[in-house]
Amino acid sequence: MGGPVGEGSVDPGALLARADAARDNRRWEEAAEAYAAFLRLRPNDRGILIQQGHCVKEAGDPAAALELYRRAEAMEGRDADIHLQIGHALKLLGRRGAAADAYGRAVALDPGGRDPWAEWLALRDSLPPPRVAGLLLDLSDLVSWYGHRRAPSGIQRVQAEIAAAGEAAFCAMHPEEDVWRVLPAPLFHRLHHLSRTGADTEDPAWREALGALEAWRRRGHVLRPGAGVTIVTLGSAWWLPRYASALRAARAAGARYVPVLHDCGPLVLPDVTPPHTRAAFGRWLSTLPVLADGVVAVSQATAAEYRRLMERHLPGWPVPPAMVATPDGRADDVPEEAPAPVAPRGLAARFGFGRRRSSPFPARPTPPGLPEGPYVLLVSSFEPRKNHLLAIEAWRRLLLRRGAAGTPRLVLAGRRAPGDGPVMEALRDSALAGHVTALHEVDDAGLAALYRGCLFTLYPSRHEGWGLPVSESLLHRRVALVSEIPSLMESGRQGAVFFTPNSAEDLATAAEGLIADPVRLAALEARIPRHGGLRPWAEVAETLGVAVRRLAPGEAGRRPTALPPCEPVRLGHGGLPGPHPAIAMAEALLQGANWHPAQDWGAWTMPGRAALRLPSPSEGPARVSLALRPPLGASGTLRITLSREGAEPTVAERALEEAEEVALEIGAGGADLHLVLEAPGTELTTEGYEVGVGAVAVAVMHGASLADRLAYLENRVLVPVRLS
Repeated sequence: MGGPVGEGSVDPGALLARADAARDNRRWEEAAEAYAAFLRLRPNDRGILIQQGHCVKEAGDPAAALELYRRAEAMEGRDADIHLQIGHALKLLGRRGAAADAYGRAVALDPGGRDPWAEWLALRDSLPPPRVAGLLLDLSDLVSWYGHRRAPSGIQRVQAEIAAAGEAAFCAMHPEEDVWRVLPAPLFHRLHHLSRTGADTEDPAWREALGALEAWRRRGHVLRPGAGVTIVTLGSAWWLPRYASALRAARAAGARYVPVLHDCGPLVLPDVTPPHTRAAFGRWLSTLPVLADGVVAVSQATAAEYRRLMERHLPGWPVPPAMVATPDGRADDVPEEAPAPVAPRGLAARFGFGRRRSSPFPARPTPPGLPEGPYVLLVSSFEPRKNHLLAIEAWRRLLLRRGAAGTPRLVLAGRRAPGDGPVMEALRDSALAGHVTALHEVDDAGLAALYRGCLFTLYPSRHEGWGLPVSESLLHRRVALVSEIPSLMESGRQGAVFFTPNSAEDLATAAEGLIADPVRLAALEARIPRHGGLRPWAEVAETLGVAVRRLAPGEAGRRPTALPPCEPVRLGHGGLPGPHPAIAMAEALLQGANWHPAQDWGAWTMPGRAALRLPSPSEGPARVSLALRPPLGASGTLRITLSREGAEPTVAERALEEAEEVALEIGAGGADLHLVLEAPGTELTTEGYEVGVGAVAVAVMHGASLADRLAYLENRVLVPVRLS
């Protein structure tokens, strides 16, 4: 039944029918030959090219199939299936690493597809260590979030959307480590897809992806960024205890560091911020003059706030420059909705809200889980600064004024958060029963349904960096009624209505104005631009990249030209709750990653070598005094080396358990003094890790000056450095 296929007397349709019939009957060689004949007549038919590749592969020639698949890929590279087929061919050829890479591309293009994910998961350990250059997106904060929750919150959503839309490589750091690991793009895209499509943390697909994430945390490729790499921290990684140590090592190797600043809330609203959060944020801010090339703020308001805080709290330290890249992005899969028709004003007056069954508001679907009827939506986590209590109080006033029949339901959609007790208590008030509804852990589909069904949205937040729920409201062509604060005036500029911040009366009055006048509400909706005036996330990612590159390299690593003469400089944070020059100074002196996180009294070194770099008061002879803290139960020898360019190093050795203060002198030479501490390991049983020695404070003085020594001793008494 085989034989050569003659193209001269057979039309393309007949050739295709013959090829399909042969394929369906598993006559692979005959089908491949017929498809080849068809392609000689129609060489740009990509689908038939792929069919020929399938038949060639089934006939036992995966190399020829791979060549055909590559030709199809060149025609359209964003087809997930062609990368899946390329992976199959490469796997048959024994090229497992290349196959895993092809499967990974398929996952990135189709993160919900089961086959690409399963194939990549099976071969992921075959991938070679990646080579990273250019922008490196640090997703540590997002990865930690996925370990505990599924549906994203605001900052998590922004960083996930930017990462998914861009082209940069990813990395992340486990909270207990001080190194980054390369985060495989397929793993990220799978987690991102699942986080957007559900909220059930027990879903088998989600549990499987989390298992892959946990395996990556244990054995993912370690990354030590160096020259040519710019670490862009997309989320709030400042809470990671060992982050500064890793950044020190990366900076020393030539890498750049640019964090994205989402807001300055911990310092602006200390009354609603847990003390440990405020302290961690303030200490991180203190390190920026030393570690960061600059920051990218999410709004002009946030950039201005950052500059004010730095100038107020860190006088004398240069402020790293700030660029702005607004997260005014939109998902590609949000259907566009036509604005509601504007009814005649007389009709609205005649059919006032709640007076009869036929509402003057446009008919909108009620999302599952909500009773029928109009509602107003507030989307936000239940943390105190979001001001849910203000919205609840405004609704009490509306109910008193308009009655239950004339007041739409208030729906609060967002996750529970620390400090939300007063809000949950307020919701138990019987007077609000049936009028205020709280929904937690809503997935993206449910959130979109809530936006589509609401009359308008509220956002009474006391402080924001940008205000993503305002953007999302406008994206769904819903008017947002928001606090008139600078950042929300930016995010709401395309169609929000503003009220006096923190005023329940003004909020109630503004909300009543929208409820009682459907014509005005419809007119305001009609003015919202297409897609809410938002950009595709790919454009946001591109804008961010441009902003990072515009920050001049070499801006970081600022160090003091001199230390306070003869004065002990603490190497810990001193228990300071916020930004402080002393914290910046300590960060400027520590070198490399071999330091444990700073404590109030100082910092433990790790076993082995840890270094300090100290500016000398002059190029003449210098004396360095170092206050130490031996760990409990320590034994062995502590070796301290003081060196500088052009001078003979000085070495001191002490029994580690007795080392509390050491002074070393060195001859004239270069401006920088280098101090290296070498100590064996001692386990801290309560903390569960090993340390070398505790460095409490350091002082530098002229080596030949008796007056300097006396001044140091006086300062030593006035500013004690040894803590019990």
